[in-house]
Amino acid sequence: MILWTFQPLHVWEMICTEGVYRCDPEKSSMPEPEFAKKYNWLICQMKKCIGAPPQGIQYPVWAWYKLNNKRRKPDLRIERWCYGTGGEKYACIEFEVPDDQVLLSDFDEWSIILLDGLLAGSEAEADKLDAYFESLTPEKQILFKEKNWEKAFDLTPVHNKWMIRGENIQATLWQLQKSMVRDVRFFITGKRRNDQ
Repeated sequence: MILWTFQPLHVWEMICTEGVYRCDPEKSSMPEPEFAKKYNWLICQMKKCIGAPPQGIQYPVWAWYKLNNKRRKPDLRIERWCYGTGGEKYACIEFEVPDDQVLLSDFDEWSIILLDGLLAGSEAEADKLDAYFESLTPEKQILFKEKNWEKAFDLTPVHNKWMIRGENIQATLWQLQKSMVRDVRFFITGKRRNDQ
């Protein structure tokens, strides 16, 4: 499977010198304390689907499988505005990894998970889920929510008044090895007008 990841230049330099990149929690902005439960849930899902991480790895590497409804090399004229604070050197790394080493999920549904919401395909379904959820004990609410979040792994495209699914598909894997890299493109992150 071919994937793309956007990383600060120092990450690319690390891959070149050390031969591998693993997410360093000390240098990473993720997860924020309020998101830790959701990241831990995702890590448990990764362990179930692709196996345990190599020793010493705590958090995954994030990449894109599909971005802006396109399954191709990202357009850096657009993406340069989405990373960093502006004026920073970044790398768009294209790499290939065996399918069984990656967990794919829908980015928009992951955003709902981060906000501690329930995933639903319609407003009516959302109302039913909310009512049922409220009837549960706190312990059962946790189990119900975590089971509901598994819908984020359904990548069947949907585009209706309530939801969009399948346009932005993210990938998580335990590490990025230099031998996986197919191409790298460098860019400077864009400065927003109010940042100048």
